[in-house]
Amino acid sequence: MIDTHVSDRLFLTVDEHVRRLVAWMTEGVYEKEQLAAMALLCAVAGENIFLLGPPGTAKSLVARRLKGVMRDARSFEYLMSRFSTPDEIFGPISITRLKEDDSYERLTDGYLPSADVVFLDEIWKAGPSIQNTLLTAVNEHLYHNGAVTMRLPMKVLIAASNELPPVNEGLEALWDRFLVRMVSDNIESDDNFEKMLLAEVPAQSCADENIALTGDVYGRWQSEARKVSVSLSLIDTIKRLRRSINALRRSGEEGQDNAFYVSDRRWKKLFRLIQASAFMNGRCEADNSDLLLLIHCLWNSVESREKINALVTGSLWNEVRDELDALNERLRMIVEPDGSKRAKEQYIPDSEYKTYYNSYFAIDGLDGATALIPEWDYKKLSFMDESAGVKFNDNSLRLPVIQIEKNNTVFSLPSNTGRPQRVTLLKCNGGIVINSIPYSLIRKGDRPADEQRYVPARKDFAAVKREYAAALKKWNEIKKKLSAQAGRNVFVSDTDAAMLAESMKELDRIFTETGIRLKNVEKILR
Repeated sequence: MIDTHVSDRLFLTVDEHVRRLVAWMTEGVYEKEQLAAMALLCAVAGENIFLLGPPGTAKSLVARRLKGVMRDARSFEYLMSRFSTPDEIFGPISITRLKEDDSYERLTDGYLPSADVVFLDEIWKAGPSIQNTLLTAVNEHLYHNGAVTMRLPMKVLIAASNELPPVNEGLEALWDRFLVRMVSDNIESDDNFEKMLLAEVPAQSCADENIALTGDVYGRWQSEARKVSVSLSLIDTIKRLRRSINALRRSGEEGQDNAFYVSDRRWKKLFRLIQASAFMNGRCEADNSDLLLLIHCLWNSVESREKINALVTGSLWNEVRDELDALNERLRMIVEPDGSKRAKEQYIPDSEYKTYYNSYFAIDGLDGATALIPEWDYKKLSFMDESAGVKFNDNSLRLPVIQIEKNNTVFSLPSNTGRPQRVTLLKCNGGIVINSIPYSLIRKGDRPADEQRYVPARKDFAAVKREYAAALKKWNEIKKKLSAQAGRNVFVSDTDAAMLAESMKELDRIFTETGIRLKNVEKILR
């Protein structure tokens, strides 16, 4: 079975085993659980990870603990500088082989070519000769040692720096090889900071033999991860995400193309990472929580991270968002005469609206109350183009007033009107659209004079209302499912989950606004 295996003395599911390994890796270390978990994920997926952060934030410790979870693993750790030489990374030249066989070979034992876990600090400071050799080692897991080509045992390369690779220095190819990119920072919580001060440094440099990964278990995990299924719907989500990122790249400013560049090679590797994540969470099939990990894989600059986060999270519910956009467009066509010929035939003349204080029309339900708009201003509004408007409280009328902004109205209103607010205004059939939300105008009598002309619109509205209820139900189910999936995924941090919840609030807001539109359109068609 994919979800269980037998350890030396303990019977563990894969996800229980992973959680125990992460717990050991973070013993006495605080707020680094996700860094440790993602490093372990990269090791099983056969990928590399880059840690961005200042000195003293446990970056090297994560690498040492990762070595400790692999039984009999060898490690190599080095702090790069601009004076580093290939001898210090790949081993010194064998003088004996050079003298006796005229062969230029390095003594690699104890250096990078012999290591299972490699940690290179300040990697961007390495010289071109080191970087070029690293590129082959990282990409193909090969090292050309003189006439001999070595297959590297390297399971994962962990690189670190307090800066991103400088642009236009030929580092793009090496940067592209780090599939996962994480930020490592100082402890934020005072409680965790206190625990760190008081914690004893664990004496054990290797995980207990009951949980340490043997070569057989490691190989089986890699093999089984490749068998994880990925649904067509999840693949469609990945394809759509790729299109969105490509569109963002094409629309970017000149010289910013690389900020949103993702190579086909990276997409292929990301697919494997998603499979490994699902397997290590004890599942036979990937789900959306595995896709959420892409927020740590697709960014190329600090400035691009926020947009990448929005695109990744938004891709998890694009189908519902599309349905909601379509419903809002149909609502617009019901009330705005430019939407269709049918709507134009239902145009309500201004004479049907009730007049207040001799020169105002009344807007029903704005901010849960009644507001006024001057008749002349309403007549000047367009069905096609938005007008700039202003909303303020008129203390003499004791009601909010909406009017077209003229000659910087917002700054020239009397002081007794309260704090004015700028709004956008658009005329619609039966009322007015304020900041993209339609509101009805109060009419003379309960019904329009010609009730029959609203029958088609009411039928359309009834269908939209039913479909909105279905979309809202689907969205609530997706939210519940996504939150549960993210909560169970060992690689999703509390910060990731909070960011996901915050992104959900944006669609919640759009659903709320659509609900308001529905209520207001219903008033328009009453």
